Amino acid sequence: MTSTQAVTHWYPASAADKRPSAWWYWGRAVYVSRRDYWKITKVFLAVGIPLGAVGVLFRIPMAFWGAVALAEIGLLLLAYSLVGLYRMYGHPGVKYVRKLVALGEVQGKVTVADLHIGTYRHAFLLSDVLPEAQIKSVDCWNAEGESPEEAVADVRDLEVPPQSDPRIQTFEADYFSVPLPDASCDAVCFGFGTHELPTGGAREKLFGEATRILKPKGKVLLFEHGWDAHNYVIFGPVIHHVTKRQDWDKFLRERLDHVKYARSTQAVDLFAGTRR
Repeated sequence: MTSTQAVTHWYPASAADKRPSAWWYWGRAVYVSRRDYWKITKVFLAVGIPLGAVGVLFRIPMAFWGAVALAEIGLLLLAYSLVGLYRMYGHPGVKYVRKLVALGEVQGKVTVADLHIGTYRHAFLLSDVLPEAQIKSVDCWNAEGESPEEAVADVRDLEVPPQSDPRIQTFEADYFSVPLPDASCDAVCFGFGTHELPTGGAREKLFGEATRILKPKGKVLLFEHGWDAHNYVIFGPVIHHVTKRQDWDKFLRERLDHVKYARSTQAVDLFAGTRR
């Protein structure tokens, strides 16, 4: 994985010869979200501290208890967010990947292309739910088109291509061109972070590549964060930049047959479609 500059992180990076644990992936999700947590905290502090000060200085109980209530709400939201991230990125995450694979009716000794923007978590989870599969994990990020999301850079800095599982092979795309042969895969999977690929070029090209490398009637699988109330509570205002479920549905139906949708209890949208 290529990084454009050396950055020091206090969160430990992965090792190529050892699979990161579910706890590590959850911790990284919290770590890369630290800026958003701090932004939200500053809003609560900007309102709560003056409100509490007014209550104490002018002996206005309503103002004081309003500040206390605001602090309690903030802590409750933080706790819910941490639990939500654990359910997405921790041990329960395998459940929605299993549900997605079942939705796409992918099973057996298949070859699956995992197309991502710098995390190999999806490849490991696919290898768990498809124990006979070969996983081709392709880093599709274009280094010259860096995302405005600093979290993406953090993700890419902290995880290196794995060498711990012989069923997982790693590759790098070249300007969204996937280095896999035509009709060589039974399924292609897109996971968290696909929304970072801009429309009007990059996203369309990569999905075109997915079609190229799929065998006839091969399956496209996609799991992503939704833009909804549940994800808003977990991620905060940053969730506004993700792709809406309706837009994904339209995008996929324009390119695939038999598109199916399901929702996981972890607030993850699941899609599966068939190559035309």
